[in-house]
Amino acid sequence: MSAAFEADLCPQTGSPRIRLNYTNGWSASIVLRGMSKDGCHFLTASVAACPTGQWGTGKTELLENEADAEDLTAILFEILGRDVVS
Repeated sequence: MSAAFEADLCPQTGSPRIRLNYTNGWSASIVLRGMSKDGCHFLTASVAACPTGQWGTGKTELLENEADAEDLTAILFEILGRDVVS
């Protein structure tokens, strides 16, 4: 079983990335974008979904490239509500 959370830096951009692994077998990947000069504040996020543990296998869905906080919340709830994958 995967950990509930994974965090690293996006290899392409160096931006902070967090992955949320849900019990329904789906994962969300959030890459923070538009970093401020202090490196602690961000304007938007890119959000993708994939069956847990299957990143890089062609099953990743890019859901939003410039999500604000409200968009991000709605997308995460949508992923959480998806049918279970095995």
